[in-house]
Amino acid sequence: MTDNGGTPPPLLAGRDLARAHGRTEALRGASVELRAGEILAVTGASGSGKSTLLHCLAGIVRPDAGSVAYAGERLDRLPEKRLSELRRTDFGVVFQFGQLIPELTALDNVALPLMLAGATRTDARARADEWLERFGVRGQGELRPGSMSGGQAQRAALARALVTGPKVVFADEPTGALDSLASEQVMTALVHTVREAGTAVLLITHDAQVAAYADREVRLSDGVVLPAEVAA
Repeated sequence: MTDNGGTPPPLLAGRDLARAHGRTEALRGASVELRAGEILAVTGASGSGKSTLLHCLAGIVRPDAGSVAYAGERLDRLPEKRLSELRRTDFGVVFQFGQLIPELTALDNVALPLMLAGATRTDARARADEWLERFGVRGQGELRPGSMSGGQAQRAALARALVTGPKVVFADEPTGALDSLASEQVMTALVHTVREAGTAVLLITHDAQVAAYADREVRLSDGVVLPAEVAA
């Protein structure tokens, strides 16, 4: 299926999204498209609505107005059960501080989504070990997050987000808490892995060096996506 121009339709599209937090308008008609296999950077100043946009596109929150379509389904109209299923199977999410479960080892953190999807603990841990190796932190698998460096923990969080083979990864400031060296290591590992898997990435960042890893960049200002000639 293609659009009128012969180009495949976007895998994920938010149209005219509006979302308010109390009296504060976080999004005011923002529209974004993400195509299969694409890395899209969404940039903008703090408070511009970047994280709210990600939350709407990932089905974490519902927009007050506008639509979110993923692979032919309207996320903004789906029941929570179906949204939860998509977050387990098709979506992976990484936040600034990784949000690994502190009581679990890195290996068990990565294995957890697989076990929630029905895999045995043995199989889940074996696959998790492979993904930790891909991100260069296999040797830290038996450590708990508090015993890992920030960069190591964030690479484990990326492994957890990708272990189920999602079609889209939502990364909200994934290097925001890291120094420049760790940031480079995390982004290099992420880009290499998603290119290999054909995974699309929506990357929220305020860092121009991180945005440079993307195929394309859109800039958000006061809840609105700026035209390309303004964002450039």
